[in-house]
Amino acid sequence: MFYNTLNYNSDLSSQNRTHHLKTILESVQPDLFMVCEIKNETASNYLFNNAVLPFNRNFSKSPFSQGQSPDTSLLQTVYYNSNKLILENNAVIPTGTRDINHYTFIIKTENNESNPIKIEVFVTHLKASRGSYNRQKRLNSVNSFVRELDRLPKNSNIIFAGDFNFYTSNEEGFLSLINESNSIKIVDPINRLCPNFPNDGKDYFDTDYNSTYFWNNYSFKDIHSQSTRSSALSDGAGGGMDDRFDFIMMSENLKTNSNLFYKNGTYKAIGNNGNCYNSYVSNTSCTGEFSQEIRNALYNFSDHLPIVMEIETPENILSVSKNPQPITFSSNNVINNYLSFNILSSINLKNVTIYNNLGQIVKELKVTNQTEVTMNISSFSKGMYYIKADFYKPIKFVKI
Repeated sequence: MFYNTLNYNSDLSSQNRTHHLKTILESVQPDLFMVCEIKNETASNYLFNNAVLPFNRNFSKSPFSQGQSPDTSLLQTVYYNSNKLILENNAVIPTGTRDINHYTFIIKTENNESNPIKIEVFVTHLKASRGSYNRQKRLNSVNSFVRELDRLPKNSNIIFAGDFNFYTSNEEGFLSLINESNSIKIVDPINRLCPNFPNDGKDYFDTDYNSTYFWNNYSFKDIHSQSTRSSALSDGAGGGMDDRFDFIMMSENLKTNSNLFYKNGTYKAIGNNGNCYNSYVSNTSCTGEFSQEIRNALYNFSDHLPIVMEIETPENILSVSKNPQPITFSSNNVINNYLSFNILSSINLKNVTIYNNLGQIVKELKVTNQTEVTMNISSFSKGMYYIKADFYKPIKFVKI
């Protein structure tokens, strides 16, 4: 999962929207969480401790890299499931705009010492805005990435994620990224490219602009990732859902490898139900796969949507078992005054936490050696609540 966290800082404003990110993570359940627009290490630590760890206690964070490029105000980092991934190396590729962060992961398989499966992960944030100057900046940064590919084995598994700020696949930078002559071929997993500019001498970027040749048109409504808002809030952009700025690109071999491969149909802009073109993501008429709850959280956290895709390996993963949900309701999840649930006896739970729909803790219970719990919740306000036990996915109930 890649996400532009919108100027996430160590200030109260960013902290106050962190519970929305926790809601998003709990819904998506990523194993690798890549971000941009982190302002500093303090902000990264707060996000990790208050959104990432509460969603999954098995997560670790990469060492935080200070910026080495001219723009040090917006930085990248990653958080990862240490039950499944080993961070072998991290490095920074300076560019003329912002860094490209490079992380080498080894999948934690039974054979990872004798036959390691590696993923080379790159995360960046390319120059924003229209105009030839900004397009050149994006091209220069992409060329820095392409040169890095020359240093890697030809069969490397590559993930390249970020807020790329490309308006069209006709941009020089995007064409350089997918150039078939690159030492490692990079592709769009969903192959949703814009129609090619006609070879008629017109300047379709500016003077003769035509949205037909850009991602900003209705035919791409299901993959737009920006903006989640029709009107700008205190931070971020407005304008509604009309641009595909956020990407996870990959090496072409992930389509054909037998030991690690992209799972078709899993690339998505989380929250985009395909019916919110030029509107805001939490619009109640934009119903579909993604619930109102998750779309509200996305609207409030950032002006971008997170991008996700799944990659799979047939190898057995160490330290990961298909753990059953440890908590089940005694009857159903619509509750009046008394909440009753059962705890799987084979799971050694000690604490259970109940959150409200804003992510605020409303009750913490010690449940050591208990298999049944009944509690009076008549004082709870009506609405949606979540029961969370350790790193397991939370379960919902409704107080009526």
